[in-house]
Amino acid sequence: MGKGIYPIGVAADLLQVHPRTLRIYEQENLIKPERRNGRRYYSDEDMELIRCIRKLIHEDGINLTGVKRLMEIAPCWKVRNCRRRQCGRYRKGIKGRRGKQV
Repeated sequence: MGKGIYPIGVAADLLQVHPRTLRIYEQENLIKPERRNGRRYYSDEDMELIRCIRKLIHEDGINLTGVKRLMEIAPCWKVRNCRRRQCGRYRKGIKGRRGKQV
């Protein structure tokens, strides 16, 4: 599993989003950054997942509710077309709203 190395401000700058956007994604259970001393740190895998979420929203026209639903129905490694065992979300065990691991 990738180690969280980017604090929220740096991650937001690199992704060209407001830090509040990253907090919203976390509240919506789309990402789960590492926490150390009460601070969020994002790994390269987190950054990749956020880029995917941003692409779904901005390029594919899916709203946040749709992205959440998509991630509940289909595991992100199918949405992102990556290998499940290499997926940071899979290894972190993030669960969908219904409590099922996605």
